[in-house]
Formats: sequence, structure tokens, C-alpha cells
Amino acid sequence: MKSPRQNDDPGRQTGRPEKRPLLVSLLCFFSWIYYGILTGLFLLALFYSGWISEVIHQYLPDGKGTTLPVSLLFFGMFLLHGTAFTGVIFLWYGRSKGYLVFAIPTILITVSHLFRPDISWISTAIYTILVILFGIYYRQLKRSAE
Repeated sequence: MKSPRQNDDPGRQTGRPEKRPLLVSLLCFFSWIYYGILTGLFLLALFYSGWISEVIHQYLPDGKGTTLPVSLLFFGMFLLHGTAFTGVIFLWYGRSKGYLVFAIPTILITVSHLFRPDISWISTAIYTILVILFGIYYRQLKRSAE
């Protein structure tokens, strides 16, 4: 049986905090823009991967590849960024599983950046900082759900 105090507190009934911190709102807005743009660009690139492969072969004639590796790269990045975007939506609504939906693809993207020295360290830092900052909020969500 619930105590009278728990019945009066809507945050306790839903397992979510009543008010989202300002920092989390700002992180969500930034992440929606960042991941939304990248998801859209990777989707667009997926449709034009054949043309992109032709340009690569024109400027790097030694490359003996097909459009398949380029298409797979764009499709994989589209899925990872789209999944992270979905995780941000879950975090916006205060669902603790949103952090896992966000963090797993973001960490995979970050690890892939570490194996590619031609990718800017700034984008790798953005992904890492977002995982850490949302991780702090995730701990707060877990405590409030208990």
C-alpha cells in the first residue's frame, strides 16, 4: 500500500522526476540538432553513395572498390546516429532506458573515430562529452525511479 505522500507526488507515481534540469534540456536540444543533421546527411549520402563512389574513384584511381563499402558505411552511420537520436527522445521524457539507447551507438561511433586518424578530434570529443553529461543525468534518473 502506498503512503499518502507517495499518492500526492506525481514524480513518484511515474518513476520520473517532475522537472527536467535545464542542463539536460539544453543537452537534448543540442543533441537533437547534432544527431538530426547527421542522420539526415547520412541518409542523403546513402541515396547518393554510387555518385560518391564514382568521385572517390576519380580522385583515387588506385582504389579498387565498389559502392558496397561506401553504402555500408553510410547505412551503419545512419542507423547509429538515428538510434542515438531516439535515445535522446527517451531521455527528454525521463526514461532511464534512453541513456542506454543513446550511449551504446554513441560509444560505437566514438570507437570508430579512434581507429580513423583522419577524423577530427573535436567530433570525437563532442560524442564523449555528451555520453558523460547524459550519464550524470542517468544516475539521477535511476535514483528517482527507486
